[in-house]
Amino acid sequence: MTASETTTTADLIVEGATLDGATVDVVVRDGRIAALGPGAAGGVTAPERIAAAGGLITPPFTEPHSHPDKALSRRSIGPLGLPARLTERPALMQRQRDLKATFTRDEVAGRAGAFLRLAASQGVGTVAGQADIDTVTGLTSFEGVMDAREAHADLVELRVTAFPQEGLVQDPGAYDLVAAALAAGAHRVGGWPNNERSFEDQLTHLDQVFELAERFGVGIDINVDYFTDPTERLLEPLAERTVAHGMQGLVNANHVGALETYPDDDARRVIAKVAEAGIVVTVCPSNLGGSYPYRGVSRANELLAAGVTVAAGTGNLQDNWEPFGNLDPMDTARMAWHAFPLSDEDDRGVATAWQLVTGHAARAAGVPYGELRAGGRADFTVLAATTLTDALRNEPGPRRLVRGGRVVAGRAGELWTAPAPAGTR
Repeated sequence: MTASETTTTADLIVEGATLDGATVDVVVRDGRIAALGPGAAGGVTAPERIAAAGGLITPPFTEPHSHPDKALSRRSIGPLGLPARLTERPALMQRQRDLKATFTRDEVAGRAGAFLRLAASQGVGTVAGQADIDTVTGLTSFEGVMDAREAHADLVELRVTAFPQEGLVQDPGAYDLVAAALAAGAHRVGGWPNNERSFEDQLTHLDQVFELAERFGVGIDINVDYFTDPTERLLEPLAERTVAHGMQGLVNANHVGALETYPDDDARRVIAKVAEAGIVVTVCPSNLGGSYPYRGVSRANELLAAGVTVAAGTGNLQDNWEPFGNLDPMDTARMAWHAFPLSDEDDRGVATAWQLVTGHAARAAGVPYGELRAGGRADFTVLAATTLTDALRNEPGPRRLVRGGRVVAGRAGELWTAPAPAGTR
């Protein structure tokens, strides 16, 4: 290939996309962005072209909180003869134990793989996923998720958290299982300290999570103060331990619903400590229902105002806890716009909602947020929507995920149609 051919041929071209308010072309060669800018594709040929028609181009979305080992397992509740309609937490917990006791490595890998393919079709390039590790499922769920991760590495980057759902104190043996998962490649250590039986055991759980994080040199992805219950008070000791262990910026806290119920003075004190500790808070807007007490969306606006990075994720998907979900970041962002609420911020609220599933979500997952630039890796998502507001409206249209310079997944555009009455236009 001659020098002139090198500059006039490419592997993929995106024409007429919207980036930061400007119309640009993107030229991809050898897995990297060779050129980016207005008219950059002029005179360049490629075997594959995307006519963006003004659609937004963005680094791939990030799903910051999910459970791929449990995803799509709800369909097994009936065949296993488990109770179908439950709302109270103890009964839901027992049904989850009964479900995961039947999990096999291959079955988990199959469901987790379908979960990752769904994520990719929505333009998600990185998923932070927790895998249960306890004496009920052992390492089965973790190993199945890791198998799915390897099989789908070209589609999605899956960051796996070793998650002791049943506790570390009340589930003897879980600590060693979590350590084994971390030794086998888990990216972060998780926890749910509120699930322990006493406050002293809850603090021990926290301490063991930090001990494991330091031992294996990993970050922390912890579920804390799950419910809108004012007696749940572990966010503050989490922040204090984060500073004491020098782990600022390395801790993601999920749910944090109890913060909603604190007296305002207590909430301000705790939020200031969370900000000092550099803890990212990830909430799930769909958690406004489905269990009692509901899990809420924390004090998201107050956290944001204090400088805390707040992300929004899916949480559970078609499993014991949640019958719905489609992993679409635009649905998550729109629900957050309503739930926080961000509506009083007008257009700024839409931009904030977008950040919850892009840059902020990447921080929550513990990965850098990519920048689209010439010379950078060609990882991006192309949407049909031309503005952030239209993106959150989630109107029909194609969406494509590009990773390493190849279109690896996406969804086809469909039109909403209905016959117009005679005589109308």
